[in-house]
Amino acid sequence: MALMGYREYSRHAGVTLRAVQKAIEAGHIKVTAEKKIDSDQADRDWRDSDTVSRPVVSIAQPEKQRVSPAAPSSGESGRSDAADGAETESDASTSEYRSHRAEREKYSALTQKLEYEQLVGKLIEVDEAKRIAFTTFRSIRDSVLNVPARLKDQLAALADPYQCERIMEAALSAALAGIDVSKLLQDQDE
Repeated sequence: MALMGYREYSRHAGVTLRAVQKAIEAGHIKVTAEKKIDSDQADRDWRDSDTVSRPVVSIAQPEKQRVSPAAPSSGESGRSDAADGAETESDASTSEYRSHRAEREKYSALTQKLEYEQLVGKLIEVDEAKRIAFTTFRSIRDSVLNVPARLKDQLAALADPYQCERIMEAALSAALAGIDVSKLLQDQDE
């Protein structure tokens, strides 16, 4: 008679802790007043119980070979097929869980990368980018549209079209070159 705790018995029987807990709740395994399991009696009770389905868990035990207390006898061959079906279903749900978990972790990593890039100033909000672009293009437009108002009197006095064109090109080039995007971005930040 070897008294064991729940975890110790689950390792001994080669099943999960939850399987042992369910067997105790269902009354298939008896526990002592100190919440210990008599391993010999529990092995016999579990083996004799027809209603207990035990999930198979591979637990590496290199120094001794695992003894399964619920090894099917010759009359219980239908139970092992059902256990194989449960194993396959469990494997499918486990692989599905893992793929969903991997996808969730991928999106979590992408979110964290975006948050980091936003903190270091590589990324800005779309609304902020639209506002900056609008303000920048508005400044360019205003600068170019102010050229005719500044040059109208000077150009009206000239009769040579070539000279008018040169003055107009120089004024437009100066208007476009005078736009400092970095200054516009600093104004936006303030």
